[in-house]
Amino acid sequence: MNTVITALNWTRPWPEQLLQGFFVAAKCMWLLHLLAFSFDPPIRILRVDKGTGFDPRYMEDVFMDWQRPQCLSRVKVMVVPGFYVGDRVLKCKVVCRYKSVT
Repeated sequence: MNTVITALNWTRPWPEQLLQGFFVAAKCMWLLHLLAFSFDPPIRILRVDKGTGFDPRYMEDVFMDWQRPQCLSRVKVMVVPGFYVGDRVLKCKVVCRYKSVT
C-alpha cells in the first residue's frame, strides 16, 4: 500500500471507495494464491515485470485492439498473473506501452 501511495505521490487520506477497492483487490490476490497452492504439485504463477518485452505466447494485452503491428511494446503493468498448469500456460494480462519503429 505504501508503494501505491508513493507512486501516486498521494499526501492526503484515501477516499473510502479507493481504500475499499484496494482491499478487495488484495483479498482477490490472496485467494488466487490460495487456489494456486491448493493443487498438488502447486501451480506455478507467471509474473512479468515492468519493462519486460511483450511476448504473445505468455502475455495478453488488455488493449490489444489498439496495438499497431509496427510497434515495439514493453509491459507497463501486469494486471492479472498467468499460470503454468502442467505443460500449458494460462496467459497473464498486461497493459503495454508502445513505441513506433521508425
